[in-house]
Amino acid sequence: MYIVQGIRNTLLRLFEIRPGEFERAFLMQIYIFLLICTLLVVKPTVNALFLSKFGVEDLPKAYLLVAIFAAVITMWYSRLLGRYALIQIIQYTIWASVACLIVFGILLRLNFLEGWVLYIFFVWVAIYGVLSASQFWILANVVFNAREAKRLFGFIGAGAIAGGIAGGYLTSIIAQFMSSEFLLFLGAFFLFLCISLTKRIWNNHVEISLTTFQKERRVRLHSKRPWELIRQSRHLTYLAVIVGTSVIVAKLVDYQFSDFSSSRISDPNELTAFFGFWFSTFNLISLFIQLFITRRVVGNYGVGSSLFILPTLLMLSAMALIFFPVLAIAILLKMGDASLKQSINKAALELLVLPIPMEIKNRTKTFIDVFVDSLATGVSGLILIFVVTALKLPSIAINLLIILFVGLWIYFASRVRREYFRSFKARIEIDGAAETELADKHPSILKGLKSVLEHGSEKQQLYVLRKIKEANDERLVDEVASLLNHQSSDIRAEAIQILYFFKDSSHLEKIRSLTRDPSQRVKIEAFEYLFAKDPAFRIDGLESFLNDPDPRVRGAALVSLAKETTDNPQLQQDLNLEKYVQDLWQESMSFTDQGQIDSNLLKTAVFKTVGYARMQSRYPLLLEAMSDESDLAREAVLAAGYTRDDYFLAALMEKVDGSSSDEAIKALASYGKGIVPIIMEEIPISAIGDPSVYKLPAVLGAIGAQPAVDALFSLMDHSDAIIRMEALRGLNHLRRSHPFLSFNEKAVVKRIYEEARVFYDTISAMYLHASMTESDSKEIPEPEKEARESLIRVLEKRLDQNLERIFRLLGLKYPPDDVHVIYKGIRSTTEEMRSSSIEYLDNLLEPSLKKILIPIVENAYLDSISSEALENLSLPIPDDYTSFATLLLGKDFQVKLAVLDLIQQLGDPNYIPIVEECGAATRNTKVYQSALKTIQILNSRKD
Repeated sequence: MYIVQGIRNTLLRLFEIRPGEFERAFLMQIYIFLLICTLLVVKPTVNALFLSKFGVEDLPKAYLLVAIFAAVITMWYSRLLGRYALIQIIQYTIWASVACLIVFGILLRLNFLEGWVLYIFFVWVAIYGVLSASQFWILANVVFNAREAKRLFGFIGAGAIAGGIAGGYLTSIIAQFMSSEFLLFLGAFFLFLCISLTKRIWNNHVEISLTTFQKERRVRLHSKRPWELIRQSRHLTYLAVIVGTSVIVAKLVDYQFSDFSSSRISDPNELTAFFGFWFSTFNLISLFIQLFITRRVVGNYGVGSSLFILPTLLMLSAMALIFFPVLAIAILLKMGDASLKQSINKAALELLVLPIPMEIKNRTKTFIDVFVDSLATGVSGLILIFVVTALKLPSIAINLLIILFVGLWIYFASRVRREYFRSFKARIEIDGAAETELADKHPSILKGLKSVLEHGSEKQQLYVLRKIKEANDERLVDEVASLLNHQSSDIRAEAIQILYFFKDSSHLEKIRSLTRDPSQRVKIEAFEYLFAKDPAFRIDGLESFLNDPDPRVRGAALVSLAKETTDNPQLQQDLNLEKYVQDLWQESMSFTDQGQIDSNLLKTAVFKTVGYARMQSRYPLLLEAMSDESDLAREAVLAAGYTRDDYFLAALMEKVDGSSSDEAIKALASYGKGIVPIIMEEIPISAIGDPSVYKLPAVLGAIGAQPAVDALFSLMDHSDAIIRMEALRGLNHLRRSHPFLSFNEKAVVKRIYEEARVFYDTISAMYLHASMTESDSKEIPEPEKEARESLIRVLEKRLDQNLERIFRLLGLKYPPDDVHVIYKGIRSTTEEMRSSSIEYLDNLLEPSLKKILIPIVENAYLDSISSEALENLSLPIPDDYTSFATLLLGKDFQVKLAVLDLIQQLGDPNYIPIVEECGAATRNTKVYQSALKTIQILNSRKD
């Protein structure tokens, strides 16, 4: 018992596991251990059986089948993930896997595991490897928040390494004494244990502790168009080619390793033991390199040189195999690929994507890891089928192919190294003045980053600091620490955030002094750092700060405590967080008018603490504080958003129109894509001028998720012009802030054509009614004249909105910055600026749009509309009836109301059919009532 407790305490200390986290982390570690152990038990078995039955010649066909089925099942699986609960999918997958292993074991026992059944088994094992890892890491992102993940994923990942080592060696031992079907039953047993394990993880650490919105935000689905993002970026294109080429090389190496192994070991059980031993040995070597060599190699030689280590070793091994075709060299070839790929090469590739924005990186990584891998596996299968089966070339040809593809690998590695440096250099120069430049001679990013941190502008330094935070590269610890004295509070706060995730803790005293920093954000970051790095601070030091005479210090200490204990109710209870909240709230209520500022500071700290800690017992306090329009109410609204709890949804919806509007929109958006259907239910089919409804599209525009884009596109058909415009503004915001999302270009172009048609109809109607009011040929009754002038004013306003909508739509298809510059220029009062902008637009547009839009912008800001202008636009001069019919069947209800008012003044019964059609088609109550009234008036005139 004491030994177990001692081991537990050592693990807690070594991996910075806090109270309330050990069970979660340990269960997840056991889960991944069992998954990988099962894979390393089953994989050597199926490889040995397949090679013994079919020989290495059929291996290319298996590669091709794996590629096809892996791509199809992965796409199908990602769709299921969006429709069903994650735990259901995981449980069903495990049950199905257990059943498959038992069935395959029985078939093997009955000597039926041959022919096409063995092909199915081979493909199933490959797909199991992809799906099990994908499911595990999706679940891990739900169970742990971002801060916990950075600390604990190393501990959890050790379970995967241990499973890889244990599974292979276990297989190697058992295969010498028992038949292969027992290994399949053993794998089924390991997976069976995962069923209760995942249920316990979900029930104890997800279901009862996270709201629906919190769970949805942590499940990362694939982007709808990652291939387009890759195609648009040379950096990502080179990276995808490198990954694809490395997979092809790996499959060729695997083929050689399997060929040499199966030709020298004919007994299936012996071959299974051989594969099990070497697969585990490769994992063991990879672990050693990762722990003791990777950081030094990548640190000393940088990303550029590290990229070439694996392909160079593979090229030398392939050459050696040509001259010395023995099993030992084949093992060396496979060892180089298996051990270095998951250590030095993986570390270099992860650093290689640093210049890529995080959101784009997250959405293309899965595509590259899964789809590019599957495609490359299929290509390797086709290559081997052509070379081995069709041409019947000897083994030396495979070695030559390895050398050829390694040469391509090295070529693209040199290209991506230059692109890596160029991307960093371009971004840093964009984010600041040119006083800080990176040398073009040698792409040493490390030296360039150090130079920026020492001499760059504030914007450059912030960019570099955020990239260092993504990479967690401790080689820059001294340069980051020097920024703790920077004059900018944002720089100081970012520096503390980065040091928080570094293992180095030599800056405790300096950061302790920052708990008195003038910036509240810096104080909070300092307390979080001390809480994480200084055990003595958690035990004794924190309490002294929570009782500090300065309310700013007390508030910052409390907020940092809440952030550090998010999703960890046990630690909150151990640290008496709720008691501190209660004491601080009571203190805030005791201040007199002279101490109102301090009182508000303490109340704000309490609100943030309740929000970050998701302290349900204090939710009524937060809800009550949201009820007025004060500054404190705005803080309470933001804190409600931190909870992502449906308890606050109704109150937040009410706050979108008022002094707390911006905060309410931000709070609602923090709920993520799960709130989109709820927002859409709040927007009626026909809006009736409710300002709070008009704010809701802005909430959708603040949610960086595809469902928000789709919802905003649907609102583009709303009957209310304000809703349509707000929806378009929301889409523009998403296009700028989340360019990885899919904006249906066909739908955008279709709407541009519709808006062009509206422009033509509007300008024709304006000419008609303007000419009628200015005509001297007949006397127009005053009520009719006023009605026509009112309609013209409405049409003028619509024309301005129409042009804005056209350019906003263009901003969804073309670069938003370019479109914005053109729009500003066209609206300029300077003729030269307008001409230049039209020329710019002419070069930007594709021919079909150019033909429609250039005449529009040329005539959009004329002082008056003449018949010549209509001729230039190839528009006929309409009559009253045609104009009224067109306007009444449009979407703008304000235009419809103005037209109906004019028809009432005209009193012509001939207009009854179009008025009736308008009334029948509209969903707007005001338009419907006005249409009924108009019909009554026209009928009375007819009588």
